[in-house]
Amino acid sequence: MIRERKAFTLLDVEHRSGGEISAVALGSYERGHRNVSLSKLLQIAKIYELPLSEILTDRSERLETGRFTFDLRKILRSQLPESATVVRILREIAVQRGDWNGEVMSIRAIDIANLQIFSGLSTEEISALASECTVTRSK
Repeated sequence: MIRERKAFTLLDVEHRSGGEISAVALGSYERGHRNVSLSKLLQIAKIYELPLSEILTDRSERLETGRFTFDLRKILRSQLPESATVVRILREIAVQRGDWNGEVMSIRAIDIANLQIFSGLSTEEISALASECTVTRSK
């Protein structure tokens, strides 16, 4: 639960909202026993310092965080119509970071978010790309 990950109690959120969102109401929203208005959701997102999409998106639809090591050769050989665009974006990320070896590239969670935004690929498409075109890391 987002509130718990932020280490907020129900009362913390009530205080941060200036009393506009009561602890009882927030608990009811979280359990799904009460409908929440868009204005309340926006207020909760502001308190949590998160975009509204983070609150509204089912956790299973989000990409796992961490690092991915993409094999750019595999991406270019993939059947993905956007493969050239994806490689171009990944190369630009590498240039910005000054981190480049030419054929494989490790990217962080924020890079994945940028890749998704600029490529126009859905979460499912990025996940499929990661499954198909990442290099297994040896420990």
